Amino acid sequence: MATKSKNNGAMLWSIISIVIGLGTIVYCFPHITDLASDGISRTTRTVTYFIQIIKGGTV
Repeated sequence: MATKSKNNGAMLWSIISIVIGLGTIVYCFPHITDLASDGISRTTRTVTYFIQIIKGGTV
């Protein structure tokens, strides 16, 4: 026989915290993607710069 929890408040707070967490991710997602794309473009420029230095080209 299964026992039923009498604490429905805990379930409510769990659902509220999950909703707040998902809302935070949705709100911050554009900023995170901007940071990631900036990082990728900077990394690409840095790698290109070092390849030019290694090859002996003008920078």
